[in-house]
Order: sequence, then structure tokens, then C-alpha cells
Amino acid sequence: MSAADNFLTHWYFHGPNLILAAATYTLIGRWILGLMFRRRADATIMLVFARVTDPILDAVGAITPRIVPRGLLVVFALVWLTALRMGWFLLLVMMGVRFGTEAS
Repeated sequence: MSAADNFLTHWYFHGPNLILAAATYTLIGRWILGLMFRRRADATIMLVFARVTDPILDAVGAITPRIVPRGLLVVFALVWLTALRMGWFLLLVMMGVRFGTEAS
């Protein structure tokens, strides 16, 4: 079974997992760029990363206590996204989905 066949066979796992992974790495990129461009909030790359990740941070801010500062909310978002990815995998395993190559 090729990688493409595996992706198409288990699209219901790989699709959401890919989206959650992209969101995770985009948040990491925003955090790293925030350290580099702290004094230049008008940098185009920061504006793009902020525009992409602000909806994620708004959703995380709705379930995170208000005492958490906005700068630390990125860390909480990374924790929540990692928990979502793990929870999605465990849910499918508990439902009996088998990943990898099956015996022919």
C-alpha cells in the first residue's frame, strides 16, 4: 500500500490531522516571528501570520481563563491543538480504525 493509497483510505483521519498540524506550525511560526519582529509590528510577515492565527487564538481565548495574557495564549493554543490531534487519533483507534498496512 503506497502512501497515497493510505491517505485516500483514511482521509477522514488525515484531513483534520493535516489541518490541525498546519495550524500548530503556523502558531509556532507566529511565536518565533513575534520574538524576531517585536519592535516592528507593521512587518508584512507578522501581519500575515496574525491574520491567519487570530481566529485560532480567539477560539482558544473563549475557553481559556481571562487571566491568561494574550502573549501566553499562543502557548495555550499549542497545547489545545496538540490535545485535539491526540484526541482525534485516540477516538478513531477506540472506534476500531486500524492505521498502517493491513495484511494482504
